[in-house]
Amino acid sequence: MFATSRSTTPGGQATRQQRSPALLVLALFVLSSLLVLLSSCDAPGTSNSAVAQAQSLRWVRVHLVPAPTISTTMRVAKRHLYTFASSNAGLMQPAVDARGNVWVGEMHANRLGRLNSQTGVVTNWTPPGGQYGIMTTTVDAKGDAWFTEQNANYIGRFDPRQQTFRIFPLGTWKGSPLGPQDLHFDGRGLLWFTAEAGGVIGRLDPETGAIRVWPIPSPAPGVPSYPYSLTVTPDGRIWFGDFAGGAIGNLDPATGQITLYDLPDPQVQVFSMAADTIGRIWFTEVLPGKLGMFDPATDTLTELPVPAISGGPPALYELVIDHQDTIWFVDVGADTLVRYVPGKRSLTFFQLSLPSSAPFGLTLDPAGTLWFTAGGSSANYVGEMTP
Repeated sequence: MFATSRSTTPGGQATRQQRSPALLVLALFVLSSLLVLLSSCDAPGTSNSAVAQAQSLRWVRVHLVPAPTISTTMRVAKRHLYTFASSNAGLMQPAVDARGNVWVGEMHANRLGRLNSQTGVVTNWTPPGGQYGIMTTTVDAKGDAWFTEQNANYIGRFDPRQQTFRIFPLGTWKGSPLGPQDLHFDGRGLLWFTAEAGGVIGRLDPETGAIRVWPIPSPAPGVPSYPYSLTVTPDGRIWFGDFAGGAIGNLDPATGQITLYDLPDPQVQVFSMAADTIGRIWFTEVLPGKLGMFDPATDTLTELPVPAISGGPPALYELVIDHQDTIWFVDVGADTLVRYVPGKRSLTFFQLSLPSSAPFGLTLDPAGTLWFTAGGSSANYVGEMTP
């Protein structure tokens, strides 16, 4: 049983119109239905069944702050492209290890790939039981690569020293596979993930294999929750964005309390989020192409409309924040990486001019170098850009 208490302040947005969830349409997310059985990998590992955690729910009214006037400039990006594959591999969200290797899922090729940035050599491995669903990749302190396999419904770990996989099956929640999406470690080494298909936030203990889940309540009557993106703040809270419900929220694992914040536009698709050094939560809205900033200290929301560049409407995807609290994100509509400096209120578009492909994933290495993925029907790259 879950204790659920719903409260609002006068004028709050506790009740909302019913709406159909919008679905992201992007070539990189076209998933194959083929099941490949592999005999060359180690036998899958096992994990404990998921255990649901008790929780309470709180709704908080968001105060919308007018967007500041911003300046906009355009630059040509000084980028280096590493050819990853000649066919459409479907490069997803990358991660960089301590040696400078870039790890990324090749969704359409059903592989985990690694780029050696020193030599340009690409190496691939096929995960056990993979179903063309590697979404997000991250690297732990030992250099092991972790990834979510959404279609096969597991979290995987690859040990590059032993060249072996171990998988952690996630099971189901209320009869549905969890379908893991985003992936982040917290300060204790626990691995948090969003499970869009299952409508839960999950946590995996890499040492024991134990899995805990926190079901995310519906953002509106009749609308399922679709937790998609997440970030972990230093205080241990888990912030997440809903992909179809026009909401963001946070989970306090210590108490089980979930706090939901309605966004002004119920059709907003929150794609990626990160926290800056003073605790503000920044996120991209795929549609209608805005950069959001929520300040938990004041419950205020600022949404910056991103102008259309090169004639195409903005479509905002992955977001990262560097050590100077500069915000970086991908604008697929403009074929650019975009930098927003909050103190200067300035947007700078770095034109990538990618041949026959579009940017998608984005990450930062410890030195502050940006790494991005780009793919298309005939060209697939991992790109490097130093501002």
